[in-house]
Amino acid sequence: MRLHRADLVKTIIIVLSSHFNIIDCARIKELKAEKAATCITANTDKYIIQFPGPLNYTADGNRIHFFGNFTVTETIKEPLEVAVIANRCSVEMKTCEPFNKLTLSRVCTYINDENGIFISFFKSITPVFRCPIKPGLYTFQKSVLDLTFFTIFALEGYRWQANIKLFSRDNAKRELYCLATQALMRWVRRT
Repeated sequence: MRLHRADLVKTIIIVLSSHFNIIDCARIKELKAEKAATCITANTDKYIIQFPGPLNYTADGNRIHFFGNFTVTETIKEPLEVAVIANRCSVEMKTCEPFNKLTLSRVCTYINDENGIFISFFKSITPVFRCPIKPGLYTFQKSVLDLTFFTIFALEGYRWQANIKLFSRDNAKRELYCLATQALMRWVRRT
């Protein structure tokens, strides 16, 4: 059986259109950042990282874009620790429960790691943002934090609230900064 040129063109169009419809309907996981702000506590005014107002950011898919500036009031150096305290909430925010706490030490190794996953974010801050972090005014310059890494985890079906706390472990444990966040993992249509 021979296909005529018109039949061949129709076949190609049908195959290509079905292929692109499948691609168009494909879905991907997205961690949508809904809130990010400095934690409000009795010690908020004593944090050594200070923002002049609300945290200035926009969320775009798995990426968060930061704008504006912040001040570091004292030198930040090791020993440092970051604690992430996560709560799992229903999507409607009717219930929340403690989920997990993750602690990360040797924070400066991540900030200074030229091959690390956050290096492009830290390099986008001016002046140079390296440990030990010197006191001064810092500015976000096209600063983007890519959260795609988190999509490998099964986090969908919940809203996630987390406090991300930076501590100094020099002598006594001291909270240097706290960021309160809320995010939702969801499936979205690929565009």
